[in-house]
Amino acid sequence: MSANPARVSLLRYSPALILFAIVIADALQHSGADLWGHVLWGRELLAHDLLPRVNPYSYSAPGFPWLRHEWLSEVLMASMFDKFGPLGLKLLKFLCAAGTICFIVLAESETAAPAFVQAAILMVVALILVPAMQFRPQLFDFVALSAIVALLARHNWRGSAPLWIVIPIVAVWSNFHGGFFIGLVAMGVYGATSLLSDILAGYGPRRGLGIIAITAAAAASTLCTFLIPPARDTWYSLISELLNPMTRLQIADWKPLMVDLTTMPGGSIQQKYFVLVILFFAAAVVSVVLTPKRADAPLVAVAAVMLAAAFAAVRNVPIAAIAIAPVIANHLGLLLRPREVTTARAASA
Repeated sequence: MSANPARVSLLRYSPALILFAIVIADALQHSGADLWGHVLWGRELLAHDLLPRVNPYSYSAPGFPWLRHEWLSEVLMASMFDKFGPLGLKLLKFLCAAGTICFIVLAESETAAPAFVQAAILMVVALILVPAMQFRPQLFDFVALSAIVALLARHNWRGSAPLWIVIPIVAVWSNFHGGFFIGLVAMGVYGATSLLSDILAGYGPRRGLGIIAITAAAAASTLCTFLIPPARDTWYSLISELLNPMTRLQIADWKPLMVDLTTMPGGSIQQKYFVLVILFFAAAVVSVVLTPKRADAPLVAVAAVMLAAAFAAVRNVPIAAIAIAPVIANHLGLLLRPREVTTARAASA
């Protein structure tokens, strides 16, 4: 917990730059193969208020139980498409990109990093988000996680924040996509690290235990969605996906980051993208190593866990970038601050 009196927010300093970052993150407008399935299933729910217990649309696994953990995403997609056509889906995607970028800006603004450092990091994160910002339920993962990271950044550097808001966020998020689990992991890691840091510093366990209690309440809030028929499979679907060995073998975005980097054609745009990702991650690690601070240890721990998740599966790269953004902003700011002080003293001499 440390105060940063000289905070600068890009929301006030350069809103045009933020809009540019949103446009970059939203630049890819290709629809995936699953999009029209999501629209169809959302229409089914809107028309009948339920879905069949088995998937009637599968030719490879007829009669297999239908794991319907994305039902709210599908209802929203179907509603937007039915009312506004393809433009509605593009608007929904743009709003998700805008929400994600704005929450990243809020998280960075808590660090007191110089505006140009925040802007540079924001542009890099926007580029990293481009291939992930697709017409898929994962869009809502990025919005919700970035909101939680912004709350944690405020809590870390201001000493307090309304973390209880995470409870309704996770409760709603669990109906959009199974990625809500990442939010619980972020909260749990932050709470556990806060607990350990405070005990080592002699402050006692109260703060950390409070955060862990909020995390537990957020996890419990997902059980309330079981009262909604389409959401009963939320946890079962999540656990099945994580434990199924075929997930990493058959689904491209579940493959390890280094595997994708080394198997992409040399000089391809995909390889250049992964090189950018690796450089961003390396810069974050170096900045933390060069300016170690106990004050933001909980956020660094969250970023480290998300970084490990990104190396384990490519689909987690944008999640890691979102979690890392305030951390690298803070530590790059610390690296540059001595130079700023030296320059100011020389000018006044």
